[in-house]
Amino acid sequence: MALPSGPRAHLLLQADPGRADDVASFVATLRSVTETAVTSGPYDVIARVDLSGGDLSRVLVEARRAPGLARVCVCRPA
Repeated sequence: MALPSGPRAHLLLQADPGRADDVASFVATLRSVTETAVTSGPYDVIARVDLSGGDLSRVLVEARRAPGLARVCVCRPA
């Protein structure tokens, strides 16, 4: 699978205990999200967002509706 080469951001998501898979599954359905990964450490899920055709603020509003989401941090290009 080829990943988009345009502008992108990453969402670092913390889930409530036992809810990382729920958060990842929900966020993976969002338009502009191209990849998700469940991890270990301070963040439970990392999501890659393609910004070439979308609005980051819209993606954040939608991502915050994820069941079991505790906190979200955004990493975007300077």
